[in-house]
Amino acid sequence: RSAYEDFLGVFQDTCDKANLEVSAPVLPLRACFTESGDPTEAVFKRCLYLKGWRCRRLARGRRLDIVIKAVETFKIPKWLLTRSTVYLNYIVVSDSTAKLVQSLHYDFMDTGQEDHPFFHVHLTDERISEDDLRSAGFQLNLPKQPNECWVTTRIPTPDMTLASVLYCVVADHLGTIHFKEFAQRVDSIQGRLPHPGF
Repeated sequence: RSAYEDFLGVFQDTCDKANLEVSAPVLPLRACFTESGDPTEAVFKRCLYLKGWRCRRLARGRRLDIVIKAVETFKIPKWLLTRSTVYLNYIVVSDSTAKLVQSLHYDFMDTGQEDHPFFHVHLTDERISEDDLRSAGFQLNLPKQPNECWVTTRIPTPDMTLASVLYCVVADHLGTIHFKEFAQRVDSIQGRLPHPGF
């Protein structure tokens, strides 16, 4: 099994134990690795829908849904990570009405990008595409108008790949007991994950 299969398997198992719902396209994880057109590259694409996750700031009758889309490019055969973009849409649902309240993505390119910190999070008003939302299981209508993100800014970060983002999501929403168990279980997997190729 690949490191991605192991890491996402532990993520799913941890969420199950915390009674939190995660859905994804009905597609084996290995099928998410595709050719890019360049024989020396492979691309990984995966969308996850986290439904009804814990958020202390929300009043009763409202829930937090999170949709995560990862697009990562690797140089093969060494499987060096040359590009990673992980999109997150935070959606508040009340009475079957959905509102995008925060949109961001973590970004990295091994060659760097003009006017970008090398690793960064970008606060935006960018929605994950309707096709990706539906494929992951999000079925509510999300208004097409952008969320109120008055300042779109890029903030330097450590290397925030899909694994790093999922690690933070567990820390933010599952509580200490589940996070500690998750951290211990993925510790042996982290060294097998592809390293940024810079």
